[in-house]
Amino acid sequence: MNTRPVSNLNPANAVTASRFLTLPPFVWAVDQGNVQLATLMLIVCGLLDLVDGAVAKLLRCQTPFGEVFDAIADGVCYGFFLVILLAYGLAPWPPVALVVVMGAANTAMRAAYSKRAGRTTNYRSFAMERLVAYSAYLTGFALARIEVSYFYWTFAGLMALVLLHDGKRMLLDPIEDAGPATTSTGTTPGGPDLGGREVAA
Repeated sequence: MNTRPVSNLNPANAVTASRFLTLPPFVWAVDQGNVQLATLMLIVCGLLDLVDGAVAKLLRCQTPFGEVFDAIADGVCYGFFLVILLAYGLAPWPPVALVVVMGAANTAMRAAYSKRAGRTTNYRSFAMERLVAYSAYLTGFALARIEVSYFYWTFAGLMALVLLHDGKRMLLDPIEDAGPATTSTGTTPGGPDLGGREVAA
């Protein structure tokens, strides 16, 4: 088994970082009323989110930092899209404000969870992961002017419920044992293949 150390400066993290390059063109496109280009940047950002996990597995460069960095990139990119839409009057401010505040709270609780665990780890929440993916659709709904208020308020309500559930588990419930030591690729020997950028917690 290859036990070489894996640097955080690796191809998978480079792909993750490249998602930030979609943000300036998105702003320009929204400012110019170019819905097609704005939508393209949204799609590219989402596709890169899929590619980084595949690259990490293919090149065996999974790291705990990469897992956390991937989650941070999700929050920054999709949160940025929502704020820009709000600034240009394409999205209602009350639900967007709630989503941004809850996103900040989620980040703080994940940091607290990592501190409690005593290691770099990203709390796994399948419900929140689905909501983050759905936030990309929120951007698309706003660009296409499709029932914007309905979808945004629905999203805010669902996010509040998931945040309450996850908050209890992150801040109050006992933390599961780290289990066997992870390898340099971020996988647990003999453990299940978790897919994507995920590593053993």
